Amino acid sequence: MTNNDILKRLRYTFDYSTNKMMAISHLAEPNDKKDFLDAWLLKEEEAGYAECSDRDLAVFLNGLIIEKRGKKEGPQPVPEEKLTNNSIFMKIRIALNFTAEDVLAVLSLADY
Repeated sequence: MTNNDILKRLRYTFDYSTNKMMAISHLAEPNDKKDFLDAWLLKEEEAGYAECSDRDLAVFLNGLIIEKRGKKEGPQPVPEEKLTNNSIFMKIRIALNFTAEDVLAVLSLADY
């Protein structure tokens, strides 16, 4: 699964508009990447498609954590330059405030 796929799935899971996704990203790092976000959400075969970098996905996921849980005191996390599947999963788990039991319940709903 690519970073673009993850962004798309999160968008549809939470029914976020492009503007909402930009606002979430801005929570972690002010930027002006609306054109890039539009390109990341296109299908690979569509003109204008661009790959989302690990760092840009990390910025969005850090913003999602702030959106769902609130901004923590002190210095904010620096977006990672390289993400692993585990670090992506952990950021989503943190954003949703899932415990290990919650994760197991979700996986069982998906027959996993």
